[in-house]
Amino acid sequence: MTLSINCKDAGDPTCSHTISGETEQELFDNAKKHALEEHGITAAEFEEDVKKNEEKYRSLIKKT
Repeated sequence: MTLSINCKDAGDPTCSHTISGETEQELFDNAKKHALEEHGITAAEFEEDVKKNEEKYRSLIKKT
């Protein structure tokens, strides 16, 4: 089973990139990599955002 989340669904108004992973940890690791490389945020900013919005992001995960 593959897990995925879309940037636009997560709140970015312009990015429609879909991030995927085989586990939730891999999904969030890949999302962090994308956020740092494509959105220019820092690792600390990413971690803080995920911590504040963890339930929201988990509810957006799609399973295929």
